[in-house]
Amino acid sequence: MAELVGPGAIGFGGPTSQVWTTPFPHKPGDKGRDTEGNEYVFCDFIGPVYGGVLVQINEVYQATPLLGTANEPYRVGVACTAATSNEGGWVQIYGLHKAVQTGMASDAGSSDTAGDYILVPQTSVGSPSGTLTLVAHPTTAAQNVIYGMWLASPGATSVFDGATSTVSGPSTETTSATSFIGASYAVFLNYPYVTGKAVTVETSNS
Repeated sequence: MAELVGPGAIGFGGPTSQVWTTPFPHKPGDKGRDTEGNEYVFCDFIGPVYGGVLVQINEVYQATPLLGTANEPYRVGVACTAATSNEGGWVQIYGLHKAVQTGMASDAGSSDTAGDYILVPQTSVGSPSGTLTLVAHPTTAAQNVIYGMWLASPGATSVFDGATSTVSGPSTETTSATSFIGASYAVFLNYPYVTGKAVTVETSNS
């Protein structure tokens, strides 16, 4: 959970872990930063999400889980808490998110160089939706790359729950579905997006 600050005299309805029903305390699209410089955007969720999953954000700041089948360009962020359809809440779009959820039960080689992986939306249907997938780089297969998102350095890719190495299951720092079986990763965000077009990646996504 992060407490939001400034700019200026702007006030916030609550921390990033909170969700609201209408009337929302913020207009979808309002932005805020925390004391560590991470940036968030307020979104209207139009489908169920869980903390740590990836969401796609449309032009009016409605958010739903990011799917591997998405074939349109979207802004991408990480949901900060669990929410249902027609609830509003914060989505992180910049900075370091400490526990992005995957659908992979193992650490997928996180001890390797972080730049050895391409980040893409989930590659198989699962519950919940919106998990992150790591693809080993290089690969000859075309990928729906998430631009502006990359793994933190190997020492920071462990689950941030006091553990010293990546383990299966959700981090205690995020509200997640009990059905998660995947490891969580520390990921840098720089206003990520997808184009909806699979491309062959010739260089590292980092």
